[in-house]
Amino acid sequence: MKEGVTQIQIIHYLKAIGAVVGKTKTMGVKRGSRFCLDPYVFLGFPDLTFFYKNRLFFCEVKSATGKQSENQILFEKQCKLANIPYILARSVSDVEEFIRSIK
Repeated sequence: MKEGVTQIQIIHYLKAIGAVVGKTKTMGVKRGSRFCLDPYVFLGFPDLTFFYKNRLFFCEVKSATGKQSENQILFEKQCKLANIPYILARSVSDVEEFIRSIK
């Protein structure tokens, strides 16, 4: 399944359980025939950010075979150092399982 479809499924699930969730726009912009990265985007920032039960969470969504970039790995490490939950999800069930573990 494509990452975009999985992201939408996760967003719907999170909203259904009462989380406040937003999708990060990490793509650059097209200027004429050139594609430019936004210089103000935090490289490695996860696809989804959400609040649940008054806590902040980050969620990076990958396909079954997708791999995190080096910047994403560094962001995950920063989250762990700051004690901020970070989920690497390949399906809605990964997020469901994580949510069950924090209840």
